[in-house]
Amino acid sequence: MAFKHWPLVRDARFSLKIGRYLRGARKRRPDLDWDEFRRVARRFTLDDMGSFPERGFLYQLAADAPRDAQVVEIGSWVGASTCFLAAGLKGPAAKIHAVDNFQGLSQCGEDVAAYQKQFRKLGTQSTLDLFRGNFAALGLTGRAEAVVSDSRAAAQSLAARRGAIDLIFIDGDHSYEGCQADIEAWLPFLRPGGVAAFHDFGSRATGVTQAIFETIKAGRFAEIVGVAGTIIAFKV
Repeated sequence: MAFKHWPLVRDARFSLKIGRYLRGARKRRPDLDWDEFRRVARRFTLDDMGSFPERGFLYQLAADAPRDAQVVEIGSWVGASTCFLAAGLKGPAAKIHAVDNFQGLSQCGEDVAAYQKQFRKLGTQSTLDLFRGNFAALGLTGRAEAVVSDSRAAAQSLAARRGAIDLIFIDGDHSYEGCQADIEAWLPFLRPGGVAAFHDFGSRATGVTQAIFETIKAGRFAEIVGVAGTIIAFKV
């Protein structure tokens, strides 16, 4: 085990990093429950697939959504981003529809290699049980529904919800074709004024960036909500 993963060292690093982040976050958004954010973050100290600024932005987007908001997430992995979204929601009927095959299937070559490495590390061929375990451990099970499916098939099965979704977070297939297809399939699900957020904008996933730029040029977003790390969000 690497030195940085020793329990005492890991806990000290976590406390230092999140303390630094929360000092700024509490000044920017004193209205949000940042103790709840910290509670969720503690669950994912070993997860390196998102930064505090990115996860804080997701938490903020969920908190800013209407009461009893309906959310769709494309690409959930073990549920870290899903849990931050769920923790920010308000209202007993708020729900996230977490769409993922939970097997790391992708058209993007770099993602395939990364997922294979992660599965070897986790010792499993599906992250669904890990996803459910994380929600149960945090007491957030009632706020998420795992939709075990590929993105396009899920869009068909959830078709009755078109025009009624408040927030969509797209972090699925990182190929250009995959991201473009997700945009085409899921933007119609947003209500007017709803928010579409994307992960890995401006990152090594150039296909994601290209697909988002094309959507901006086509005038399909009304305004930008914000950027944090590689997450960018727009109102429609």
